[in-house]
Amino acid sequence: MACALAKLGWVDTAFMRVLLDKASTKLSSFNVQDLANMLWAIAKMGHKDIDFVSLLLVAAAPKLANFKPQELATIAWALAIPGHKDAAFMGALLVVAMPKLSSFDAQTLANTVWALATLGYKDAVFMGALLVAAKSKLPSFTEQALAITAWALATLGYNDAAFIDALLVAAKLKLNEFTAQALANTVWALATLGHKDAAFMNALLVAAKAKLHTFDAQNLTNAVWALATLDYYDAAFMGALLVAAKSKLPSFTIAAVIQMDIAMTKFNIKDAEFRRALEARHAQLGRGK
Repeated sequence: MACALAKLGWVDTAFMRVLLDKASTKLSSFNVQDLANMLWAIAKMGHKDIDFVSLLLVAAAPKLANFKPQELATIAWALAIPGHKDAAFMGALLVVAMPKLSSFDAQTLANTVWALATLGYKDAVFMGALLVAAKSKLPSFTEQALAITAWALATLGYNDAAFIDALLVAAKLKLNEFTAQALANTVWALATLGHKDAAFMNALLVAAKAKLHTFDAQNLTNAVWALATLDYYDAAFMGALLVAAKSKLPSFTIAAVIQMDIAMTKFNIKDAEFRRALEARHAQLGRGK
């Protein structure tokens, strides 16, 4: 029932409490699909019940070997959504998942690495095996999966230059399909990893320039920080970015203002009008506005 309700987008906290209370007494009789679906539904509906999820993981642990690749990835994803950390269970899940990685499809691989990064769970051996499985499937990754994977590797601090190069080859063919967040996350990931690829950056900025009007304050901040970190200056792009940023200044945090100021100084950008607007926003923030 929970799975059906989640698919309908139906949320009723009181009802879910009753449903999970009853389900908690029957978890031992759930099969692997029931367990994966229940966890997925809870995450999908944004319903947080730490005690129930803990009980569900206790029931799932002895059955992990029977979970299919999609179900294993679903569990990892569903734990990451609410930030439910259980190192022992995750370790056991990865042991079971590793020999099955060749059967993971592109989206399942991307969801798994995203979940690990979101949970901050590091396992170098598993990541090495996952990237081996993912590398041959990169051409079938969606633009979102490519951006998510790049973000996850950077977040985990896992730097595999050969894999990143292969990812960028696949991403370059789909840059026009990238959303503003995907573009910003990708360039942020490259800067975080210190991975420089001028040809890819040229192509990314062409795609990003056409979509700068859709970048929010955080996307703009991530992009300008990345360019400054990579020491990559493109006058036309930066000019367009400042135009886009000016209308979003009311949403800038103090950190965003500082990052923009650092980038302008680093690249010796002299735009008096934007600088005044940036200083005005800084003053507003200083007054708590």
